[in-house]
Amino acid sequence: MLDLHSGELGALFVLPSFMGRGIARRMVEHLESIARAEGLETVHLDATLNAAAFYRRCGYVGDALSTYQSPFGLELSCIPMRKAMARV
Repeated sequence: MLDLHSGELGALFVLPSFMGRGIARRMVEHLESIARAEGLETVHLDATLNAAAFYRRCGYVGDALSTYQSPFGLELSCIPMRKAMARV
């Protein structure tokens, strides 16, 4: 999902049996195209530790370890990351 008010990209998952087929990259690219069309200057996300390398390959930056706290009380280690949306 992409929150157009905050610029947050989140809840992006691919079933393990479908990993490595470019599905997640296409989803990210689609959401980024929406962000650009809506005039967002940056998109940010909290990457799970196992997804941080993927987001880096997609151009997101960030290395600091943090903790994501869900509205339901779940806490997960994460890496906050950002990407500038270049005008096309």
